[in-house]
Amino acid sequence: MKIKRPLLILAAGFVLGEVLGLQMSVAVKIILWLVAGAAVSLMVTARRRAAGEAVHSDSHTEYGAFRIRTGRSLWLWLLPVFVFAGMMRADWVRNACEKELGLELSGRRMEVCGTVRTVEEREDGGLIVVMERCEGVWGECETEREETAGQVEATCRERLSRLQVYLDAPENDWMVFPGNRIRVTGTVQAYDRARNPGEFDYRLYYRSLKLNYRMFADQCEILDGRKDFVRYALLQFGWWASGILEQTADPEEAGIYRAVILGDKSGMNPSVRNLYQKSGIAHLLAVSGLHLSMVSMAAYGGLRKLGTGYGKAGILGGAVLAAYAVLTGASPSVLRALIMALCGFLAAYLGRTYDLMSALSLAALCLFWDSPYRICQAGVQLSFGALIGIGWLAPCLTGEVKRELQIRQALLVSMSMQLVTLPPILYHFFQYPLYGIFLNFLVVPLMGGVVASGTGGILLGAWNRAAGRFALGTGHWILCWYELCCRIFAKLPGYVLMPGRSSAWKMGVYYGSLMALAWRRAHRLEHQKQAGREWLPVMVSILLLMVPAPVHGLQVTFLDVGQGDGICMQSGKEVVLVDGGSTDETHLGKNRLAPFLKSRGISKVTCAVVSHGDQDHISGLRYLLEEEPDIQVEQLVLPAAGRGDVVYGELEALALRRGSRILWMESGEALSLKGFSVTCLYPSKEQGEENDRNCHSLVLRVDYGGFHMLLTGDMTGEGEQELLRRTAPGTLSDIQVLKIAHHGSEYSTTEEWLEAVGPQWAVISYGEGNRYGHPHDAVLERLRGQGSAVFETAKSGAVMLRTDGEKIWWEVFGD
Repeated sequence: MKIKRPLLILAAGFVLGEVLGLQMSVAVKIILWLVAGAAVSLMVTARRRAAGEAVHSDSHTEYGAFRIRTGRSLWLWLLPVFVFAGMMRADWVRNACEKELGLELSGRRMEVCGTVRTVEEREDGGLIVVMERCEGVWGECETEREETAGQVEATCRERLSRLQVYLDAPENDWMVFPGNRIRVTGTVQAYDRARNPGEFDYRLYYRSLKLNYRMFADQCEILDGRKDFVRYALLQFGWWASGILEQTADPEEAGIYRAVILGDKSGMNPSVRNLYQKSGIAHLLAVSGLHLSMVSMAAYGGLRKLGTGYGKAGILGGAVLAAYAVLTGASPSVLRALIMALCGFLAAYLGRTYDLMSALSLAALCLFWDSPYRICQAGVQLSFGALIGIGWLAPCLTGEVKRELQIRQALLVSMSMQLVTLPPILYHFFQYPLYGIFLNFLVVPLMGGVVASGTGGILLGAWNRAAGRFALGTGHWILCWYELCCRIFAKLPGYVLMPGRSSAWKMGVYYGSLMALAWRRAHRLEHQKQAGREWLPVMVSILLLMVPAPVHGLQVTFLDVGQGDGICMQSGKEVVLVDGGSTDETHLGKNRLAPFLKSRGISKVTCAVVSHGDQDHISGLRYLLEEEPDIQVEQLVLPAAGRGDVVYGELEALALRRGSRILWMESGEALSLKGFSVTCLYPSKEQGEENDRNCHSLVLRVDYGGFHMLLTGDMTGEGEQELLRRTAPGTLSDIQVLKIAHHGSEYSTTEEWLEAVGPQWAVISYGEGNRYGHPHDAVLERLRGQGSAVFETAKSGAVMLRTDGEKIWWEVFGD
């Protein structure tokens, strides 16, 4: 029996090896290397024995009791080799990235020389330049350079593979183009890693682009004006086409046309992007295989209709596709489609049958060898997942469909894509558009009209602006249809489900069940040639695996919000937020707080407590109330001591507009919750001072069985003394976890306070390098003297604890 699609098996082994190489610990990788090495040795030994001792037959080779089937043994033996190769490649790339980051260049002022690879224009007129073959000199070494050039070369010169540079709007007398050799001076920063659950990992994303550092440059000098002609010509064409679209299309639609034709999303309206993403059709806004297939049909198909041979049509069509890929930014999805299209051209030239899964496997080998971290990109997973759904799952579902049932077949193909891409969607976006299957069925067939209309608008608009606007008319009505469909579906019940980020074991069970059932379905179709109805209940049961179970015990997450506070408590279906703000994270609500809640599958917050009204405690909560429609705050708790302050009035108005209840809390009051209690110990409504919001800070005691925690907001030292005077001795002695007041300010967390509370663990929330010097050394010294274990969000990222009411388990997100 001969193995079908051997390249698919080898590509799967290589990808598996890279995943292991990127994720596994060193010890595990060593063990896997030894296993793979043993398999390779066994393969070589077996092959030699087979060559020397085997008794040959037409169908197989035998020696002793060992049998090798010639049709499939080679590929099975090569599988561990490709797993081993994937592990080695991923490990090598990972070590190279860690070596660059180990230079610790972040925060240094440097002078870097390099060759311009790509140039992108920002909305403010500035440029984003990617340089390669970079050499940099630390700014601190300028004086040393004059003294001894050799010492500078030895101690201060560093080489980087690539560097992303942000430049201000260029002056009229100069411009940077691909191929130029330039020198830039500025401050270098490493990309931020994810600091909280659900937060986007910029460091991981840019690693897939072979970037570890970026620079905000204030000086730029062109050392060599020679240009990369191809990239330069395509860059100029892109800017020219973008200018025509701006003059002929409505501003909002011009942004969409630039995204779907030129790959430029910088001018797209964020509300349109969010609408498409929530509806499950955001893939239409990215240049992908769909768009490249249209260009392929126009270029290659046109040449073939003109009578051009397969060879010349393939070469010319491939050149057009490659140029278009570079023009649109050469994203992994575009490169994947380019490789697969070239496979199709080659198959036609050789007179061979084109196999989608084999072409997809070759694309995977090429792309992931070049950059293993591409595997972690959401777009890559969705792009390959959609093709796997079409090439593998859809044939199992559809089988032989009669002509009159073609609509049903199209729906099944769309469903296959959705089923395969479901786990990546939940992992990266935490939400699932319930009606995405049907919406894609309505809008995808019309996408060709949008691309054709936009292309016509560019070509005719270059000749006459009125003609260009006329050509864009078809695209205009299609885009109106898209928006209408999205808004109609948005009104349906269950429009967007928010199950949160699924765990690895659930995704493994899901894919394992999907593979097993697909195999059974394919076997049934092969022998009986009839459609089965067993899929519906089975798939419903599989989808139930993606529904998050209620939280058992009490989970507390101290979010890393930078210079601020943000705490989330979960027990059962109860969710309590205490604060959520920052002074150094401008988009805290959008980039950290909302993604965290969505990743946990939280669409309803039982209570959102505002300890006091400073921005470093409310900026993210304000975003939830004002701009986040997918998360509902059922009750907003405000400090009664600050009633009358304009800040609390604004929050109250926002909450009432969203239908939230309002509670003005003071000492002695408690929240009505199931499973755990949150009681306010301080202050009373008479103790607030209008000019000092820190005096409004609610001090909350959290109790869950034998677990006790104290949250202190920005409580002052005077407030600590007042609370101790108002409570009986020993009242706070059972506190196990203390959230340190005011981010570790030296004016809080006094010696007397710590002696009265005596916490086993303390958590300090602050921003790294903040201008206040938090946490102060005196506070850390007091905590060490008390014997408390200290967690700091700036060092570890989010700090998480879990308790069953007796034991406590700690975890930090950075581990």
